[in-house]
Amino acid sequence: MLRNILLIPGPLTTSSRVKSKLNIDYSAREPIFINIIKSVRTKLLDISNTNKDIYTSILLQGSGTYGNEAVISSLPNEAKLTVFSNGLYGERLKEISSINNNLNNYVSLNKTELITPTIIENNIKNCDSSHIALVHNETTSGILNPIDDIIPIIKKYNKKVIVDCVSSYGGIPIDINKLEIDYLVGSSNKCLHSHPGLSFIICKKETLKECKNNSNTLSLDLYNQYLDLESSNQFRFTPPVQIVNSLNTSLHELIQYGGIEERYHKYKKLNTIIYNELTEFGFIPYIPKTINSPIVSTYYIPEYISNFDFDVFSQALRKYNIILYPSPINNTRLIRIGNIGDITIDEMYKCTHIIKNEIIKYH
Repeated sequence: MLRNILLIPGPLTTSSRVKSKLNIDYSAREPIFINIIKSVRTKLLDISNTNKDIYTSILLQGSGTYGNEAVISSLPNEAKLTVFSNGLYGERLKEISSINNNLNNYVSLNKTELITPTIIENNIKNCDSSHIALVHNETTSGILNPIDDIIPIIKKYNKKVIVDCVSSYGGIPIDINKLEIDYLVGSSNKCLHSHPGLSFIICKKETLKECKNNSNTLSLDLYNQYLDLESSNQFRFTPPVQIVNSLNTSLHELIQYGGIEERYHKYKKLNTIIYNELTEFGFIPYIPKTINSPIVSTYYIPEYISNFDFDVFSQALRKYNIILYPSPINNTRLIRIGNIGDITIDEMYKCTHIIKNEIIKYH
């Protein structure tokens, strides 16, 4: 393999066509780039068939965390937030809310424990929180929280919902209209197969009005960013021009190759290849496959390996242009493997073959 294969939950391996867009220089204010911004904002709604009369998309410089902080820091002063967490990114939502002084309740679960409708209901039915926040795909472990079942419970109690879909939007079908999501936060460098540097928020126009004149920051002011995009299709401050351009192309590729449903099915195939190849070899899943997303999964290395060193292992893989991050879970016997990005079935089989060959050297 001559190109880098990033087996991580983002940044990820991008297509040659998406990469090529980084070579084009545009002014941030010229008409051709303004049209690209318009195209990206439209496609972000189109790929999930989101109703443009009810919803809008807002682009923002920075990673998905910037998008989450833009939402939480722009909520009304009287807003009270309950955060549900079963991983590091849920913890980050809690941290952002704490800094912005609107955290009302924090429900922390084990990293192997699913956020269920029952857990949601038991914790919000008697609380006075106005907003509920949680992560859809928690890449700490790979657990996929069932928002199709969770969000109707949140709406039953008339709460507004903030969903971190940074590592799921574009790769897992989400019916934004049906679920009546108030704020969905995403990122360019995950399932949309583009480069890091841009986050986005898909939100209800009616809900967005609550953010007017409420932001605690200048650059993360969600409502004023929306106003400028609506009035001139421009960012308030210098945008990451090349990243916006590459995202426009990656969105085009997503649509061209069958949309979110087709990408979801491909992810499931790739994820199943990893599961079958590694478990047959002695790897043990950290969480059951039934609650694991098709995006990233975590495994204990085989029990017969006693002297495993992740740094040495990852450097050995790097010689084959395969990149792994260490698991964020504090356990030296865990590895985490992502399967999103521009990766083929053949490449995934080659990667799992190399991983097994390198692991066996420890035996």
